[in-house]
Amino acid sequence: MYIQEKLSFLPLWIPMLPDCILYTIMIVLPLAVFGIYFVKNKLWIDLVCLYSIPLVTFLVNCIIKPTLKRERPPIELQITTIHPDSFSYVSSHSLVTICLWGMVILYINKFCKNKKLKISLIIFAILWIIFVGVSRIWIGVHNPTDVLGAYVLGGTFISLYILIINLSKKYIGNFISNKK
Repeated sequence: MYIQEKLSFLPLWIPMLPDCILYTIMIVLPLAVFGIYFVKNKLWIDLVCLYSIPLVTFLVNCIIKPTLKRERPPIELQITTIHPDSFSYVSSHSLVTICLWGMVILYINKFCKNKKLKISLIIFAILWIIFVGVSRIWIGVHNPTDVLGAYVLGGTFISLYILIINLSKKYIGNFISNKK
């Protein structure tokens, strides 16, 4: 209620953006851009890790939500009835966004050479991650802890992805280079 009260002066289409085509674009865009880059540069491990994020987060949500069975906020708080029959914890939108765009930040930091562009893209990615989380609370379909839980779980996944990428490149990369 606090967030809805503080943001009530803004039009309601703003928090609905992540449920529109924009959310799909914000998933497809980094997958397409980095997918092309990874294929061109033969970065197969990075490609597999990045492309597995939507699938892994979907599967985790399919396990967590029905296991914990946390109810959504009361229908009176929901500006929209987007997900009236599903459970709340963790926020799927927030989890996918933190995982995918967290990895985007990692790759931008790693591959972007233009400092101003790098900083601008990283700020944009961080703002997108925050916006998606706030929008879920704003429209009343998630509690703040649903989003916070998604961010914590997403941070854990990002750490695991980084570990997998580093270990894979170390061991699989050495195996491939030793075969030549």
